[in-house]
Amino acid sequence: MSRRAKGRALVATGAAVLLWGVLGFTSASLGGPPDEISFANRRPYNEVKRAAHSAFLPLVLRTGAGLMILLFGAKLAADVGDKPEA
Repeated sequence: MSRRAKGRALVATGAAVLLWGVLGFTSASLGGPPDEISFANRRPYNEVKRAAHSAFLPLVLRTGAGLMILLFGAKLAADVGDKPEA
């Protein structure tokens, strides 16, 4: 496997980890779908706030890791080495 292929695989992995972090935070903030859509079944503000606050640290860790993997993969994919051009 070449360096460029490894870099592209790392970029895809980093993007997937970023997406995992964002979707995890969004699902924690939104909660599950309601059984019946009506004003009486909505979540109170305090419950949403607690869920968002508890999901913030995993969001930061996942997106930070995903960004680092993505940037490392981009650097690896763009690195052509010291080969002279023909």
